[in-house]
Amino acid sequence: MTVGAVFFDLFGTLLSLDPLDAACEALAAGQGAEIAARWRTRQLEASWLRTIIGRWADFDVVTRETLQTTLRELGVDSPSQATLDRLAATYGNLPLRAGAAEAVRRINEAEVVTGILSNASQRTLDAVAARLGLRFDHLLSVDAMEHFKPHPDAYRLPPDATGLTPDSIGFVTANGWDAAGAAAFGFRVVWLPPTSTIAMPPVGIGMPVIATSWAEVPSILLM
Repeated sequence: MTVGAVFFDLFGTLLSLDPLDAACEALAAGQGAEIAARWRTRQLEASWLRTIIGRWADFDVVTRETLQTTLRELGVDSPSQATLDRLAATYGNLPLRAGAAEAVRRINEAEVVTGILSNASQRTLDAVAARLGLRFDHLLSVDAMEHFKPHPDAYRLPPDATGLTPDSIGFVTANGWDAAGAAAFGFRVVWLPPTSTIAMPPVGIGMPVIATSWAEVPSILLM
């Protein structure tokens, strides 16, 4: 069954996280990759914790706070607030992953509704979408639910926006935890792992289809 809509995750999926290494290198020479990886981990942990305990703050706030936490943990001297803000803003300026634009265009050409479902704040999501030069019918931030993915409330946004049932909505993500959450909710999930060494999604949750490249995504969802 061809889906009626396809939604995409943003960070790490449509957008590459690779430039974070170089951006963080400016904080401590030789530690850029370590800082970026730890920052991403703490960012996700904080978003999940805030969701569980009911202490909402949008992703921009979480991103700045966890950068400071990361630097303290790694013993890196804290830079000025202006530098912290500039580095946190890197998330809003990340480039498209190779192949993503063509995949989105092919789905648009099939006259299937498209959208982004992201943990990003609405203001960051809107700003990113405006510079990508791609057509998306819906830009959905979890700000509307005040629950970060993978909470089920976050995945209710696409059905609410489109009027479609979850099983007629495709969802593309590079994040295993996101693939698991979306599959458990009932979306038709395509998991696009960031490396070829990841063979299986988290067990016991749901079974997304695994794609090895962006080029495979349209054919999987539109067949």
